Amino acid sequence: MHPHNLPLPVDPAALASVGVSVLRRLATQRSIEATITRAAAVLIASLGVASAQVGTNYCVAAPNSTGASAAISASGTAVVHLNDLVLTSSGLPLNAAAYFLCSRTQGFVQNPGGSAGDLCLGNPIGRLVGGTVVNSGATGVVDVTAALNAMPQPTGAVAVLPGETWNFQCWYRDTVGGSATSNFSDGLAVLFTATQTVPGMVPILAGTFMMGSNAPSAPPYFNGTYQQPVHQVTISYSFWMGQHEVTQAEYQALMGSNPSGFPGASLPVERVNWYDARAYCAALTVQQAGNLPAGYEYRLPTEAEWEYTCRAGTTTEFHFGPDLFCNQARFWYSHHSNSSCGVPPTSGTVPVGSYAPNAFGLYDMHGNVWEWCLDSWGLYTSAAVTDPFVTGVPNPHRVVRGGGWDIDSHYCRSAFRDGNYGAPGDAYSNLGFRVVLAPVLVP
Repeated sequence: MHPHNLPLPVDPAALASVGVSVLRRLATQRSIEATITRAAAVLIASLGVASAQVGTNYCVAAPNSTGASAAISASGTAVVHLNDLVLTSSGLPLNAAAYFLCSRTQGFVQNPGGSAGDLCLGNPIGRLVGGTVVNSGATGVVDVTAALNAMPQPTGAVAVLPGETWNFQCWYRDTVGGSATSNFSDGLAVLFTATQTVPGMVPILAGTFMMGSNAPSAPPYFNGTYQQPVHQVTISYSFWMGQHEVTQAEYQALMGSNPSGFPGASLPVERVNWYDARAYCAALTVQQAGNLPAGYEYRLPTEAEWEYTCRAGTTTEFHFGPDLFCNQARFWYSHHSNSSCGVPPTSGTVPVGSYAPNAFGLYDMHGNVWEWCLDSWGLYTSAAVTDPFVTGVPNPHRVVRGGGWDIDSHYCRSAFRDGNYGAPGDAYSNLGFRVVLAPVLVP
């Protein structure tokens, strides 16, 4: 046990003073039914649709005025950004003003402020919006929602990160018999992950990598100044990346047309300009609006997101290693085997996923078609940056990445970038795109 000087106020409205933060409400509140009997009530904080039981209980709760001990549980899936988690507290007395507390840490205060039970959380403590469970017969309605993705603090929002364990506890005011005792349930430790399944998408965890290349300017890499200087880039959020380039079947189904020069349902869509690609992303966002996490959209990747996912933890010129050979991707000529890959000019692209994926499970990051990025063209600096995104000026051209079916191997490198090729109205038979599900950005 680790005691703290943390007096607990009796009034639930003053509970924010316990910690330095209060969880913010979701923009849309949802009413959740709370089943009530004369002996107990169930309070639910809904963050999604319940499924499997999650979390590990700890810390024994003391009985309240009903003789029962409040217990906290959770169901659903504790997933970063796409939270599908329902917190439930049972064993509450009637007419109890109840709140859920949360913290990244555990810590114990025995009977703080004359409370029944222990405070099982460590500082800082946040309060999820709660409500009063009223005696209204067989059922009552409690309007309870919470946003676990951001805990407002004096220094700004603190995101829930994959691999983190968050701790929860129900705090309530026991008013049975005219008393005003502060009570606690037991504690619940919930591990958050980033494994939410999004069809056709691969979850990508936040991380840091070295962007750019110091490869020689001579064959086989032909490195240029646009890929320099190499600099540290941090992607501070988790997101989802399209497992493969958008296919013609996917584009046709959503947009009602297929501009491609090499027709085939499983081939990547091409001859789409930057505006076409963005229109597809916008349409997909509208179609999936009810399934998206707050603040996220389908869009084109930034070039930092693109290179981070292409590299998939590697530091070599290709995610396959230092070389790119003809059996590894769809491209024209390998400077590593000094041979043509036998791609006739009329044959064009191949079905997505025809070659081995990278370590993140992403296909065709090298070759097949160039891929539009969201960024405007800009030059690198040596400074470490977080979540870089270039937009608007001074160059209206947009970045393309990855190389295409009619391109030499050095254009397919993880770090190679081209902006002069990428006027936003350009549309070619070797130019397509893939999508990310990521935080909203305005180009």
